Amino acid sequence: MKDYQEALTEYWPAIWQAWHDHKTKDPIIECNLAECNVSAFPSKEYINTLSGRTRLDTLKLFKQVTVKRGMMVFIKDPDERILQSYIFQAEDIEPAT
Repeated sequence: MKDYQEALTEYWPAIWQAWHDHKTKDPIIECNLAECNVSAFPSKEYINTLSGRTRLDTLKLFKQVTVKRGMMVFIKDPDERILQSYIFQAEDIEPAT
């Protein structure tokens, strides 16, 4: 599994903004490294584009994450042919002040 922590850090402001703008709709956030952009997608539509086993695992995990007000982010790296998910808990997204 490739580590995309550096990309997550670089794109975090855009990831956070995409999630914040659409959080009431429980979006999935995708960071496309080849296109250098971050997008929010309706979760059901995004999950339905995944392969069978991945779809079921992702749906189960996504439900667990959203119940706790967390966020699921996919890093899409077309050059490496990788689509990798990351989970952020509510306190990671908006820490208590």
